[in-house]
Amino acid sequence: MRSGRERLLSEVADLIDHMSDSLRSLEGAIDAALSDLRALRIGGEEDVAEVKAVLARLEVAEARLAGLRLQLIGEAQAAGAAAAVDQVRNSPRTTSGQASGVLRLGRDLADRFWVLADALAEGAISVAQAEAIITGLKRLPSALGRHDLERCQRQLLTFCDELGPAELTVAALRMWELLDPDGADELEATRLEREERLAKAGRAFKMTPDHHGSMRLSGQLPTADAALLQAQLDALMPPASSYVDEGGEVPGPETRRADALMRLAGIAAASGEVPAQGGDRPHVQITLPLSLLTDGLGAAGVFGFGDESLSAGEARRMACDAGLIPLVLGSDSQPLDVGREYRLVPKGLRAALTHRDQGCVFPHCTARPAACEAHHIQPWWAGGDTSLQNLVLLCPHHHRLVEPDPERAPEWQWEVTIDEATGRPVFVPPRHVDPARRPRQHPRFRLQDLTAPPPDEGPVCPEPDPWRPPDEDPWHQLDPLGSGMTGHAAGQSYGA
Repeated sequence: MRSGRERLLSEVADLIDHMSDSLRSLEGAIDAALSDLRALRIGGEEDVAEVKAVLARLEVAEARLAGLRLQLIGEAQAAGAAAAVDQVRNSPRTTSGQASGVLRLGRDLADRFWVLADALAEGAISVAQAEAIITGLKRLPSALGRHDLERCQRQLLTFCDELGPAELTVAALRMWELLDPDGADELEATRLEREERLAKAGRAFKMTPDHHGSMRLSGQLPTADAALLQAQLDALMPPASSYVDEGGEVPGPETRRADALMRLAGIAAASGEVPAQGGDRPHVQITLPLSLLTDGLGAAGVFGFGDESLSAGEARRMACDAGLIPLVLGSDSQPLDVGREYRLVPKGLRAALTHRDQGCVFPHCTARPAACEAHHIQPWWAGGDTSLQNLVLLCPHHHRLVEPDPERAPEWQWEVTIDEATGRPVFVPPRHVDPARRPRQHPRFRLQDLTAPPPDEGPVCPEPDPWRPPDEDPWHQLDPLGSGMTGHAAGQSYGA
């Protein structure tokens, strides 16, 4: 007759054998899929639709596999299985930081965030989304009990089809504000006061020579001060196109931001004070016939660039948010009459536009308001008025993307509308991007619609009892497969 320890060893070995067989079947399926992929040739729209469906299934499968691995890692840590934890920590496939993050995530999912663990195992969310939600929820007050924590997880899961990891972290941080508005305001005020006090005390700026012809700049600023500096640099940062004539590679944003810093220093050196508004955006003076805007006929001349001209699309983009001076020219192109300059988007209207849009409103773009241009949904040259209902903020790249072209059919262009119910911008993609042309909206607007999680939804996970290994615990004494895997089987308990 076998002892309890022997029965336990046998059951664990059987369970691990079954998991190994399942993984071998999965590996065989992956090999078959890779073989099919080598013969794949994507042709028409039907093929593209099938590829999209396969990619969606692969995303789900990837999340489920990651969930399985994280649950196993969490179980190993709970069981005190040092060999298994060490294998994860010292794997040559990851950096030490990545390994620590995996161990931490596995521990969190097994401990307090079992709702997210289940969603990950079902493929309903990605690992990045789970990490983002946990990051936000762990920063909530310690007074948040297990019941409320579960409610928050369930509520946040309803947004995972719409929000990415960055937005989900913000949404998680707002959960306490929705659950207890009065308490959240008090805690938030206390936290902000403390952070501002520490930030002011910790402000610093250093310039250190590297002895190779450069100076290293480092330091930190309070958020409000950094935002002011960032606004100046955004307004003065040269566009990538301004480097084309220099030859070589176009510098990235970090290099251009360094050039903006030197521009700012130059302005201060020349004028004795930094512009209060961060300086206007660089002026480019162009001349163009009205026909270029309305039907694409003609060319836009650029002063100071000889015979260079701009395309109709670029001229339309610049005319969206510009200072206009009407000129009456004679037959020999000599000015006969000059009107007064007027701005299409005055400062007051731009302030209201910035308050509503909070930056570029193209879905998922993170450009700040200072780096954006005011875009007329219906162009002013086509009769559109300069009002909040006909304007959106767009970064230069997305402004070029959505600027309407009168020579192309509307269904093959991006369309922008203002939702009548919410007053927020909505984008309709062209058919080659989405044949169904389903409307899209920036995730930041979805965050503004968050509501408190409903009460008493679903079972509440009971507080776990402290785990202690039994007297006869094979996990700390024997590895039946010699693989270094130690721990107790997920979801099962064994006794003598």
